[in-house]
Amino acid sequence: MKIVIAFLFLFVSFVFAKETFIFSEWSKQIKLNKERMESEGHNAFVDIYVNKKAEMTYRTRGKHYPVGSISYKPLFFKANSKTPSIVVIMKKMQKGYDPKHNDWWYGVYDETGKEAYYKGKITSCIKCHAQVSQTDYLFSQSVMDKIEHDKDIMLVLPKDLD
Repeated sequence: MKIVIAFLFLFVSFVFAKETFIFSEWSKQIKLNKERMESEGHNAFVDIYVNKKAEMTYRTRGKHYPVGSISYKPLFFKANSKTPSIVVIMKKMQKGYDPKHNDWWYGVYDETGKEAYYKGKITSCIKCHAQVSQTDYLFSQSVMDKIEHDKDIMLVLPKDLD
């Protein structure tokens, strides 16, 4: 009986460990925006970080992200906050993880990226991101449009107004 219980414990631990990630290095990834952006969907201000695998697809508003692509959005509930309240994360999983929704995994973590509050196939995340399925469930089109718009505005400002 003890062997069966030990086996069940190991099996359950292995199954759930597949979706347990630590993202403590999120702030060392590639930051796409210079100015903090308002996110209506998150009811917060955000910065956008991606890993190297996701960078080119995100910047070019691509339609298919490679497996292992990760997008990080630290959420700030006040525009001038120094530390985010939470970090929301999307990770492109292996084919077959969630084929209906292009195999994306979602996570809501504390500001360190170590403690997950929610993770996996989060229904509210999937529903919202479904509206941008044409860019593989990421809001890269609107985000990059905003980043480029802000950059254009910065280019025309006189130096003494920066």
